[in-house]
Amino acid sequence: MYRFQKRVAKVSVHALLAVVLAGFLSFGAEGLARAQDSAPDSVSDKVPSNGQPDANALQPAPSSASATSLEPAMPITPAEQPTVNTQSPPDGSDLPAADGATPVPHMPEKPGIAVPIAFDPAQVIDRARNLAGQPFESPHRDLPEALANLSAEDYAKIRFKSQKAFFSQAKSGFALDLYHPGNMYDVPIAINLVRDGQVQAVPYSAGLFDFGETGLSGNDFSTQGYAGFRLRYPLGSVKGSDELATFLGASYFRIQGRDQVVGQMARGLTVDLGGPSGEEIPAFREFWIIAPKDGETKITVFALLDSARVTGAYRFDIRPGANSKVDVSGTLFFRDRVEKIGLAPLNSMFLFGEQKRRQFDDYRGEVHSSDGLLINNGRGEWLWRPLDNPANLQISSFLDENPRGFGLLQRDRNFDHYQDLETRFEDQPGYWVKPKGDWGKGHVELVEIPSPSEGNDNIVAFWVPQNKPAAGTELTFEYQIAATQDGRELHELSQVTDTRIMAVPALGDDEPAATRFMLNFAGEELDYYLADLDHLSADISASNAVVRNVRIVKDTENGGVRVIFDLIGTGEAASSNLRAFLQYDGRVLSETWTMPWVF
Repeated sequence: MYRFQKRVAKVSVHALLAVVLAGFLSFGAEGLARAQDSAPDSVSDKVPSNGQPDANALQPAPSSASATSLEPAMPITPAEQPTVNTQSPPDGSDLPAADGATPVPHMPEKPGIAVPIAFDPAQVIDRARNLAGQPFESPHRDLPEALANLSAEDYAKIRFKSQKAFFSQAKSGFALDLYHPGNMYDVPIAINLVRDGQVQAVPYSAGLFDFGETGLSGNDFSTQGYAGFRLRYPLGSVKGSDELATFLGASYFRIQGRDQVVGQMARGLTVDLGGPSGEEIPAFREFWIIAPKDGETKITVFALLDSARVTGAYRFDIRPGANSKVDVSGTLFFRDRVEKIGLAPLNSMFLFGEQKRRQFDDYRGEVHSSDGLLINNGRGEWLWRPLDNPANLQISSFLDENPRGFGLLQRDRNFDHYQDLETRFEDQPGYWVKPKGDWGKGHVELVEIPSPSEGNDNIVAFWVPQNKPAAGTELTFEYQIAATQDGRELHELSQVTDTRIMAVPALGDDEPAATRFMLNFAGEELDYYLADLDHLSADISASNAVVRNVRIVKDTENGGVRVIFDLIGTGEAASSNLRAFLQYDGRVLSETWTMPWVF
């Protein structure tokens, strides 16, 4: 659940961070940059649609990954300082790795001060609260030229040495890799391990990395820290070690379940995304990773978030499995008023699907990491909204109170529809967000940004509370993200499997030009009712339009039915909101398909 609380002190307004999506948007839309693996061992060269690399976007992990940071996001006061070791090891041999090596405690800003402390989650919340009372400082740092000039391809060649992985010798199965700074990753991130309740910082060590053919070996990058981290776990095989979760860039993170590949991403927070003033980009500045004990089936990560107008303390309880899950709790502190805060944001890509593929010269029939937004609203209704790559920016709001869940799903799991042997869209996970507690009034917002390339994350979905956070307030919330497949386990209704659209020319005064929609429904108990097709009906509604020629036909190839109808505008408005669902003698059998349509 979440709630607002008044803080005593108010602070002044700080500079807004905005990223412009050139050619499409007049306001910020960072975080929409596509950054996905085309192969497990490579970092994608995908960039935002403005053609510039996004310094905050999550890039895929190299097979043996890369880096993170040494210095804490904010100065540590003497009372906050962990155990001290003033000697930073020249390589990774003395780091607190899983091989039982001697842990290296946190490096203080003032050498010689040694104040051992036990880790307490409340400390992270206190850090975020205190940080909100201080002026904001940009986290970006000037990288050494050798790192700043790295191409995405060369950055991918920097590999974390798997034999140096933290926790890897524990019987829990978890392993921790670090990411090296470089290319677009210029924000130093502090990495702390928590062993037996004691905080241990991880100082930078070049010995943790294989620099390959980058020519970087022998350089001194000790002041740069790290860029992020990756957690591995034997998902596919008890003897394997597969990517489970990655935190890299801004507040991006991703999770994967068994037999899933890199796809969409989640974020810790969005601030004014899709607003006229431009988006502000929060970033995780410091992490505390709890060393798992033998036999544990979850791993816990704490994170400190910072931005121009908001700070936050996060907890992530990560549980691997067929559908890996992350329980997220957060506490936000606002330096200043925010017009639109986005909770539980999800980022994905939709270039084209079955309804729009003819606009692209591509050998593949579909290109997308998600094909629809599923919502379980507070009234218990299940809504399916197919995604689009619109000609113009499109923002859809689904008003609700106490939502039960929402997510971006990859419902089409047929390889033949994609024919992509590298990206494997059919194996990419969908993310389902399940709020905990009452989230009150607000809306699920879907942002669809025009994109000419699959290199852009042009789809974002998140929850927007009705009450706008003011300066000096707090906001707490909890939810779960599950890395699912098509979401069929979420309810017992028939699913919308695909949406097809075509133009119908005029056939005279009685049959004007129309747009024909063909909706396929399948699954659950639908086939049972097909024996009595006369009592099966489609409830279709459309604003500012007339619906004609409604038909329901059996899909003898795929099962289920196809609902066909023609839409004709009345001329009263340039667009229409469409809804359709199946029922049998008044009993609802399917999700409610919904879609905006511009004539």
